Amino acid sequence: MAATLTKAFQRFDLSNKEMAGIDLETEDVLERVEECKLSLVGRIMGEKVPNFTGVKNYTSHMWGYPRNLHVVELGPSVFQFNFAEDKDKDKAMNGRPWVIDNQLLVIKPWAPDIEKSTEVFHVSHMWIQVWNLPIHWLSKAVEFKLEQMFSAIREIIIPPRGGKEGRHMKILEEIDIS
Repeated sequence: MAATLTKAFQRFDLSNKEMAGIDLETEDVLERVEECKLSLVGRIMGEKVPNFTGVKNYTSHMWGYPRNLHVVELGPSVFQFNFAEDKDKDKAMNGRPWVIDNQLLVIKPWAPDIEKSTEVFHVSHMWIQVWNLPIHWLSKAVEFKLEQMFSAIREIIIPPRGGKEGRHMKILEEIDIS
């Protein structure tokens, strides 16, 4: 087998024009780059192999059936979600975290070569609930101090007093999931 491949490659010959190659300029790919700026790239973090149709149907439903949503599988567990409008892309980003089939879908705004990087998907939004807090800790002042102290906090929700949910806080934080 190796000898056959070696022979085939030895017969392979490029013309002078082909040897020169091509030089892609920024304007050659600019239109597609602009389209990609309206997209998100997501990786499903888990051991199960995701079903493409399942991912497409789930995200379309959870994101409110955005107009002209196109889903492309870029590799194993990596997908590109192309949106027609910024508002639809923002809705998906702001609703994080997303869980598909008990696996976390980490989504990030598109950037060149993002699909090749695994490290970029090691940080995700996660809701954390802190229960049985003293009642005097459930205040805007405490919320403000927590946000100042921890840069990874994105949002804090303090349920209204007298609710059935009890004394707790919900904290949306970016955490390392690697």
